[in-house]
Amino acid sequence: MSNITTRRNGYGVPGNARMSRWLGYGLVMLGCLVTLIAWGSVAGRLAEDAQSRFNAFGEARELLFDRHVKRLVDVARSFQGLFLASDEVSREEFRTHYDILQVQNNLPEVVSVRLDAWRPADRQLSTRYREPVEAGPRDDPVVDAARAQWIDAARDGNLCLLTLPHRLPEGFVGVDIGVSIYRQTGGQGDPGTVERRRQAFQGQVNVSIDLNRVIATVMPEGINLPYRVRVSDIGTVAGIGQPETVVYEGGGPTGKDLAPWFGSLAVAAPDRRYVIEVGQRLWMLSIHQQPVVYLLRAEALLVLLCGALGTLVLAMTLRHQQRRVDRSAEAVRAMDQQAEFDDARLRGVIDQSTEGIVTFDADGVLLAANPAALAMFRREALVGQSLFHLIDAADLPRLHGHLRRLADGSSGLDGTRIELRASRPDGTAFPLSLACRSLVTVAPGGEWLGMLRDLSAGLRAAAAMRKLAQHDALTGLINREAFQKRLAQALDDRRARAVSGVPLPLAMMIIDLDRFKKINETLGHLVGDRVLLEIAARLRGALDEDAVLARLGGDEFAVLLMEVDALAHIETVARRILKLLSEPLEVDGHRLRVSGSIGITGLEAGDGVDDVDGVVMMSQADSAMYVAKNAGRSQLHVHHREDRQHSPEQLQREVDLHRALERKELELYFQPQFDCRTRALVGAEALLRWHHHSQGMVSPADFIPVAEESGLIVPIGRWVLDEACRHARNWHDVTGRPLSVAVNLSSRQMVDDDIVSAVRESLARHALAPESLELEITESAAVTDTEQARGLLNRLAALGVSVSIDDFGVGYSSLSYLRDLPVQRFKIDRSFLVNVPQDAGSSRLVSAMISMARSLEVGLVAEGVETAEQLDFLAEQHCDVAQGYLLGKPVPATEFMRRLREEWLIA
Repeated sequence: MSNITTRRNGYGVPGNARMSRWLGYGLVMLGCLVTLIAWGSVAGRLAEDAQSRFNAFGEARELLFDRHVKRLVDVARSFQGLFLASDEVSREEFRTHYDILQVQNNLPEVVSVRLDAWRPADRQLSTRYREPVEAGPRDDPVVDAARAQWIDAARDGNLCLLTLPHRLPEGFVGVDIGVSIYRQTGGQGDPGTVERRRQAFQGQVNVSIDLNRVIATVMPEGINLPYRVRVSDIGTVAGIGQPETVVYEGGGPTGKDLAPWFGSLAVAAPDRRYVIEVGQRLWMLSIHQQPVVYLLRAEALLVLLCGALGTLVLAMTLRHQQRRVDRSAEAVRAMDQQAEFDDARLRGVIDQSTEGIVTFDADGVLLAANPAALAMFRREALVGQSLFHLIDAADLPRLHGHLRRLADGSSGLDGTRIELRASRPDGTAFPLSLACRSLVTVAPGGEWLGMLRDLSAGLRAAAAMRKLAQHDALTGLINREAFQKRLAQALDDRRARAVSGVPLPLAMMIIDLDRFKKINETLGHLVGDRVLLEIAARLRGALDEDAVLARLGGDEFAVLLMEVDALAHIETVARRILKLLSEPLEVDGHRLRVSGSIGITGLEAGDGVDDVDGVVMMSQADSAMYVAKNAGRSQLHVHHREDRQHSPEQLQREVDLHRALERKELELYFQPQFDCRTRALVGAEALLRWHHHSQGMVSPADFIPVAEESGLIVPIGRWVLDEACRHARNWHDVTGRPLSVAVNLSSRQMVDDDIVSAVRESLARHALAPESLELEITESAAVTDTEQARGLLNRLAALGVSVSIDDFGVGYSSLSYLRDLPVQRFKIDRSFLVNVPQDAGSSRLVSAMISMARSLEVGLVAEGVETAEQLDFLAEQHCDVAQGYLLGKPVPATEFMRRLREEWLIA
């Protein structure tokens, strides 16, 4: 039993009970000792943790404060650089620089940025520019003795200085950061010496800063700061014993004293001071923490109360404290990330840029590259590679030379783009443009910023545009320009083959749809476009694959063949085309029939190659086409050598006439027309003259037939019509009354379906009244195709334009035809007036012609009047208008206008 009792009192341990009790006490004491050690250890750990947070807080605030103040100084220095870079900075440039720096968004503590001009007479500052403009009152800053001393120090030392805290004009308590600006001398920035700085001093750029906003930015916790913080100005860098000025003080507990019996347990309060240089002044950042008794903290008391748990509680406490340490480190890292936010945002902008942006050193080694650059070169990484290895070897000398000139400081090259060829890993080459700028860096040899732009898409777009420029938008066929190039190439190939053997025959034709204009006028241009599409499809079906088909414009097409028996083959093709064109068309419910006139020309194998070019062949085919059109439509005509037995000089004249309009060698002369009775000026006849660039004046008798036969008379005639209307309008503006202008209309122009539209457009373009325009047609042209002439003249009459019969009496003189035509005048040919009034027979003939015109109720114009007797005779016979050398020779437009102002207008 006793043994049983002894074991129970000894906690189940055999042996002496006292020993067991002391062992128990020992264990309890050991437990208490361990608890006390753990309690003290935890308290010490808490103190170290607080000290670590205190140090981290102070260092972070010092770093953030220093960075922020330097950014404010950089703003002032940036504006100083703006004025050092230019002799005169405008208000708009000042505002643009402010916007570029994004001061208002990135630095809200900046109240304003001002340009204060120095007035040496009264040693005061006058504000010229202020950004933002609406910031505060507009009064000039007051310059007292302290301010003047501050200005002198900034000026003489070219320093960026900070003022003492004072109340700003905007109502805030703040400071000014000021930098001096100097007049530019010889393109230098800083004048150098104190004396030169004083002479060149023009004023200051002052950045006004709200101190409360600065503190709020650097210490966003505000009144919830865990420590007592004070920011004070302790004087200038060179000053000794200057009074301290408190800029800010706040945060932390109120600092009540601890109870005396707690004081021995409290840990000494940490205190840190940081001195920061701001604009040649020293600001001191003081951070203070109140004494803390860490043994009474909950964590230490928890260890004390839970001593029985011993090691487990200690382990859990240490683990808990480690977590708190980790959270503190995370908070420090978060503050570092906030400090780097601006750099990250800038990097994001670069990464999102569509242009490739890289930096590289003097050896061409790439130091950085944005995603656009990686995508451009189709590489996963570029850093460490050589830019020179990415550029085509042929372009490397240009790149090296460009960089060398940039390094030498050549003006105007910074940012200039050069085009280079680059290569990708798969070996494909692509064009790019590179703009380089030098970077301010301490790296040996410097660093460069390169902006890359892939030109491949632009070149593809340009190629597509070139293709569009050579094809007709409606039909998809090649256009006139492309056809002329194909024709010129075919002639060149023919010449090349002629050197080595027999040249291959060459043939071409021009197809002009008959009266296609009527379809546009009656059914609309939409139906007309669909007809052209159907015609183009039929033409493609009628031609071989080797044939070249083009739409020259409007309703005109062209075909080029280069093969054996080309002339014979193309005539067969032309007849097949005429048959296809004659077949009816079904377009939008309209059943239409379209015919065409075809002109053919070509070169046989034995024909020469030196006297024919593309212009001549186009002219020959065009001339043959008009022969076919005059033959009754739906016809073809082949141009043969016997059609035109012209000398090489005459062929050259035709070529020169083609280019006369482009060279502006054609000119209008005007011969005045006068009323026979009153001798008053009533109008003028427009006569075409050609000033050849090497031959001088060419007679109309020499070049008008060439223009008629080649078809050039159509574009030349339109130019004459438009110029005549322009001059007639000028006459009206000078005289205040309408003067008519007579323009000759050729038979070829009468065949042209667009002549009515051309007349309408010229009248509208120059705001000329229709009754001021008179069109002259020959008598033979009027009666050759009476039905066509009547239709054309009726459309012209509907416009209000006058029509006259030129050379009346020389042609058919068929009154039955002339009576039915809507003409307003007859023009007596000069040949009838040669012997008037001396010869009685000639006089009676002219009198009869005048009487005939009266009976038909048309006016009469007599040309070729060279004597006063002829003019008197015409007046007695009641002729309306006369023209001739007696009254005035044909003169250039400028001379006609001069005589109009000085002679005829006064008369």
